[in-house]
Amino acid sequence: MAQIRVMGDDADEVTRVLEALLPLVNACTALVAGQPVELSKRGPGLRVVFELLPAGPGPVTVEQAGPATRTGARTPRRRALPG
Repeated sequence: MAQIRVMGDDADEVTRVLEALLPLVNACTALVAGQPVELSKRGPGLRVVFELLPAGPGPVTVEQAGPATRTGARTPRRRALPG
């Protein structure tokens, strides 16, 4: 499970960062963010964590590619059959 943790000694600063970060993450169509959870503190400040998940498979497009070529590749040669 992928998580983002925002933590700092200044609770107001952490709150301002979250106010800027969460709309950016929520606007990303490739990710789904969970609800932020405040973690217990080990002193002053604020610790917040939220889970990130991939949004899931989107539409898949397949393009036909030309034949694969290798630069400098040797041409395969057959051994001559015994006479």
